[in-house]
Amino acid sequence: MPKHLVFGNEPFLVDKMRNRLRSEVKTPEFNLLETDEFTDVEIRFLNQYPMLGDRKMLIFNAHGMKECEAVVDYLDEMNSDNVHTYLFVDEVDRRTKLFKRFLKGEVEEFNKVSREMLEKTILQYIKKKGCEIKSDAYTLFLQLINYESEETNLYDVMHALENICSSKEITAEVVEKAVVDRETENIFLLIRLISEGKNKELFHQAELILRQNSGNIIGVLSLVLRNYRIAYKMQVCNCTLADLGVNPRTYIPKLSAELCSRAMDILDDTIARIKTGFYSQDIGLTIALGKLCTLQKE
Repeated sequence: MPKHLVFGNEPFLVDKMRNRLRSEVKTPEFNLLETDEFTDVEIRFLNQYPMLGDRKMLIFNAHGMKECEAVVDYLDEMNSDNVHTYLFVDEVDRRTKLFKRFLKGEVEEFNKVSREMLEKTILQYIKKKGCEIKSDAYTLFLQLINYESEETNLYDVMHALENICSSKEITAEVVEKAVVDRETENIFLLIRLISEGKNKELFHQAELILRQNSGNIIGVLSLVLRNYRIAYKMQVCNCTLADLGVNPRTYIPKLSAELCSRAMDILDDTIARIKTGFYSQDIGLTIALGKLCTLQKE
């Protein structure tokens, strides 16, 4: 039975691949199943013929390769070509025997785009929006988004582009306000409010974010996750923001490495549940913030 492993350090492209696959399935109510567990439900789905279409698709979302082992074992024992299974994995170890069970043509990796592709994407987006960007503003934009940093991805870039394109003529002043100040007020303020135990203000801010970013809560949670990941690395490696190539204005939660790790697990799990449709975006954001507030009190 056909199987495909999908992973990479550019979540925007990984999610784009997942959405494209969903759109290709005919009669998805019968022929598409997206899940993060492997039970009798998934096995029955794999053994049923497609309805009103030529094939079925199973999308399996996992954090690590180990979670995929039972799925791969089952797929390798089946001979049917009626179902294509795509395993989306957050973290992949190429050295494992499980990884080596995937043939070259069964692996799709989506990593950070080249500098040339990044700039092409940025300029095309700005042109499509009917905006013009000054040379000094463009240089500042590239500097502030710091795409080369491990903690930055295309979700961050697209969010920043959406902000600066609120002005038809994009100046350095527009970029500085939109990419740094507005992001701090609307998103990174969440972490400060969690740390300070200001729950009323926190959930008011969450309401504002839902109004402004209702279709991109995964992007918002990814930004929050990024800061907990930075805090974790600072604790484990005993390093500074400068050592990690992170903007010194970034607010970092003051938590132990263990609590940062648990916060990361909460956010990873919430993002995965939103992607699979288990949570709606507003419910996912509310639940994640509630759990982070509880964690902060420990």
